Amino acid sequence: MPRRGSRDVTIQDVARRAGVSVATVSYVINGGPRPVAPETRERVLRAMEELDYHPNASARRLAFQRSECLGLVLAGLGDSNFATPYFLEYVRGISYAAEMKGYNVMLFTAPHRLDPPSWRRMLRSGLVDGLLLLGSSIPDEWILDLWAREFPAVLIARRIPGHTGYCVFQDYEQSAYMATRHLMERGYRRIGFLGQALRFSYGQERLRGYQRALQEVGLPYDPALVSIPERPRDDPSMEEVARLLQADPPPDALLTDRDVVVLALLRNLGLRVPEDIALVSLDESEAAALQEVPLTAVRPPKFELGMQAVEMVLRLIAGEKPQPSEVVLPMPLIVRASSPPKPVPEGSP
Repeated sequence: MPRRGSRDVTIQDVARRAGVSVATVSYVINGGPRPVAPETRERVLRAMEELDYHPNASARRLAFQRSECLGLVLAGLGDSNFATPYFLEYVRGISYAAEMKGYNVMLFTAPHRLDPPSWRRMLRSGLVDGLLLLGSSIPDEWILDLWAREFPAVLIARRIPGHTGYCVFQDYEQSAYMATRHLMERGYRRIGFLGQALRFSYGQERLRGYQRALQEVGLPYDPALVSIPERPRDDPSMEEVARLLQADPPPDALLTDRDVVVLALLRNLGLRVPEDIALVSLDESEAAALQEVPLTAVRPPKFELGMQAVEMVLRLIAGEKPQPSEVVLPMPLIVRASSPPKPVPEGSP
């Protein structure tokens, strides 16, 4: 029997110790391609432990034709969104789930700098087994190309309108509906809506949730209370918020997915929250609860989405076709001081 530390232990040593063929040891190490009887498997594992034998990780990866690495495409690191820890919880969930499954994560921060042929060559190189796609600026056509080629790829926190693919995202429509109904139940009737470009699925879904809540209680949809940019934008401008406030009658509450920025703009325009106008966030920021007036907000399940995305892409890598292909997680509404019951005017019945 080889003495530990005297020389490198080989697979042949393990086979001799266990009384089996080298091929059988290989099947145990690699999980196939042929089955091994449980008692034989135990004998091989015991021999590996006694000899302190560790299979070569590179050889195992070659055998499986896998890198044991996931690519995380995180588009827009130079945008203002990334000046805050907003995306950190997504990344934490991804990293945690990947580590639990024995995978590393490789970060790609500038996919827009690669033309499609270069991007495809990179994928063929085998650097990563699958991709996780996070960030609204990743071009739709790139994602559709990945899906068409059946490369394991999962889109996080959005989907592509009119197309079915592998996605995990928040229930944007229901969360906007809940936020609007919350304000209505507290007596608000002129509810402003600062939305996102309708080229994004979440822009469409939030608007549908807002409209559904209005329709349910018989309130009219007033375009003067709604601001939807034609092109994608990060934060609303002072002019955009001021224009919304000029509606007649003006809004008594406001929904936005840029909570802290809009709160600052309202203050600059001379309005107090909640005395002059209630404010509810459709996408809670890390600072929402820390404001002088803590903000009522819809909380995105970022960590959970990251974990779900890893689970889905690993199933794709294994050759499965996960069903459903789109996983939707709820967004709870956290009620705080920025949306109190609306005061009843003096003299009202």
